[in-house]
Amino acid sequence: MGSLQQILETLAEALTTTGWLAPLLAFIAGMVTSFLPCTLSTVALVIGYVGGGKADSRQGFRLSALFALGMTITMAILGVAAALLGNVLMLGGSWFFILLGVLMVLMALQLFGVFEFIPSTYMTSHTKRRGSLGALIAGILAGLFASPCSTPVLVVLLGIVATQGSVAWGTLLFLLYALGHSILIIAIGTSVGLARQIATSPRYGAISQLLQIGLGIIVLALGLYMFYLGF
Repeated sequence: MGSLQQILETLAEALTTTGWLAPLLAFIAGMVTSFLPCTLSTVALVIGYVGGGKADSRQGFRLSALFALGMTITMAILGVAAALLGNVLMLGGSWFFILLGVLMVLMALQLFGVFEFIPSTYMTSHTKRRGSLGALIAGILAGLFASPCSTPVLVVLLGIVATQGSVAWGTLLFLLYALGHSILIIAIGTSVGLARQIATSPRYGAISQLLQIGLGIIVLALGLYMFYLGF
């Protein structure tokens, strides 16, 4: 029991302190979640929709970059909001950590595929606009209505930022997550066939499943640590 406690404390400390590991993991988490099937297919659909089905790579790059910009704007706002909210909720004491623990365990179960708490969201249904403005709006909505496989990671990131209560730190972590998430998005938008090529790769399914399970284990570990802090 002592060794498990030590592992949880080490992991949580690495993610919640202002060291170099938390920003790096936020960036990597952004890249990993963009690689998962539910995000990959949705982004390709959105870019195709706002571009009117055209396959021009220059237009695809512009639209996907605007999509990424919109998502980054939302992420920056979420980072600030989480830090400010955390400053208030931390006054409640141990129940705040217990609440975060419950939320993180639920998100881990979502990643493991045990339960589906977060339904699939098609961002194109939230905006009828196309072109540059449509891509920007879709990106803003993508930050709010994330895919079922990326929302659990965002929830955990919100919880980590809330426990710190630092606006600058929260903004930095969310911007790095958005940056990591944007790399593949822009690549997919620029190359129409890239998403299809990745999705049809024989190894893609196995790799993406392992990544999702790995994220789930980290989320579950953080949830258990929150329970430890609460109790």
